[in-house]
Amino acid sequence: MATAKKKASEALAPLRSRGRPPGSTSDATRARVLRAARACFAKTGYVATTNKDIADHAGITAPAIYQYFDSKSALFAATVRDAQDELVPRFRDAAAGATSARDAFRAIIVASAELHAEDPSLAAFLSALPVELMRYEDVARVMADEPSGVVAIFDAVLERGVASGELSQADAPHAMSMFLACTMGLSLYAAAIDGQHLREAVDAFVALMEGRLFRAPTTGKRPRKV
Repeated sequence: MATAKKKASEALAPLRSRGRPPGSTSDATRARVLRAARACFAKTGYVATTNKDIADHAGITAPAIYQYFDSKSALFAATVRDAQDELVPRFRDAAAGATSARDAFRAIIVASAELHAEDPSLAAFLSALPVELMRYEDVARVMADEPSGVVAIFDAVLERGVASGELSQADAPHAMSMFLACTMGLSLYAAAIDGQHLREAVDAFVALMEGRLFRAPTTGKRPRKV
């Protein structure tokens, strides 16, 4: 648990230097603001996070945020896009290398655990997103027309499963709901409960998918002949 807490604290630690450092570009400063926003939104939520919190973490002044984003909700939406820009390519690559729909979902879950190990703020931020969208209308409104790259990847995997006969057409929508629920649940577990043991939880989920998690108990007695 100590390792996970250390990584989380590092992800939430203020980024050094205030104002625009010598030689920095507008794009680099914008990226620092987005990284800081992700950490702050993950830690305290949409409403409690202030521009000053984000600016302090990014090492700039609070008014400077408006050079890049028109409003707090616009910054939040951009932070979601930025997080998906990290997540989606990793999920897409994981699914592309699989030979079946089941293997693709297994690879995606493993990739999710690896991403959390690299940046705990990513799982913390994305796991809280559904709650933020339900609570705050201005955020939901801004996000309403945003495409979901993760859903598109899951759709493609399920289509592959239906085409190969792994899944029936009728079961595909339910499989989509299950895997969205599982990935969201694993992210929430990592962010709020025990990030250090996320990989073990992922391994158990994979074993469940493959029918290896539960085994019939053995008593050491031979079955009676009927």
